[in-house]
Amino acid sequence: MMNLTGAILITGGSGTLGHAIARAARAEGWDCRITIYSRSELRQAEMRARYPECRFVLGDVRDYDRLAAAMAGHDLVIHAAAMKRIPECEAQPGECYATNVGGSQNVVRAAQAAGVARVVGISTDKACAAITTYGASKRLMEGLFQAASERTVFTLCRYGNVLASNGSVIPIWRQQADRGEPLTITDRRMTRFWMTERQAVRTIELAAGVHAGAIVVPKMGALDILDVARYAVGTHHIQTVETGLRSTEKLHEDLVHPYESADNQAGNFLIFAGAPGGITYTSETAPRIDRHTFLAMLAESEAAGD
Repeated sequence: MMNLTGAILITGGSGTLGHAIARAARAEGWDCRITIYSRSELRQAEMRARYPECRFVLGDVRDYDRLAAAMAGHDLVIHAAAMKRIPECEAQPGECYATNVGGSQNVVRAAQAAGVARVVGISTDKACAAITTYGASKRLMEGLFQAASERTVFTLCRYGNVLASNGSVIPIWRQQADRGEPLTITDRRMTRFWMTERQAVRTIELAAGVHAGAIVVPKMGALDILDVARYAVGTHHIQTVETGLRSTEKLHEDLVHPYESADNQAGNFLIFAGAPGGITYTSETAPRIDRHTFLAMLAESEAAGD
């Protein structure tokens, strides 16, 4: 696995993924300089205290001029900035479009204008067979990147839930368990993909080395939502209250759709024009993560956030 080198700019870099990349760069001694580009001055201040070796630029991907100026002199851009909360994206689709699609188009234009060698876009399982505004916006981002490669090489990675990331349901379940309350779950039949922050960084490293327009999709393990809750609170015997699926929510997530052109490789799928296709990879049928492995993954992710 190659480490990322050179001058790296991360859009939305003061979020979970930016922290994971900065942590990996420090721990593994990457030969790189990292610029964090994001719009939250509070998150940047907190991150600067932890990673003073990084450079910080306040800015929004909606602001093309600011973005283009920040990109100058960089070798690699990791595009992680996005509106991600599904209810807010459904309630305000115009804002979701402006950030996730318009902002991604600005990333394409700014990277090409600045002569950036390579850009890696961070996508989501919600983009596969999308039924939400968020998922559709990320699928459009994928399309923009796949069509853009000229002087700058654009690639992508697509993955599911990252443990202990911002907005995780696990702390909520633990609080409910501590209060002696039943755990709120959407539907006991639900399944989801899971990975650690470090696995997400490794996937980005892979995406930084594939050919233009390709999407790297890791063969993530999955779990039934009831098992996630049991493992998270430390007991098999839990009481739950089902809130029901929202109109935009799937029982099972998809990482690869059979109508996509996907090549089955060791540990990953690679989606690109000309691949054979016909592959399905869903959280319903993906290999299950056992309890011991899940708890080790959770401990690793939570320790990284301390």
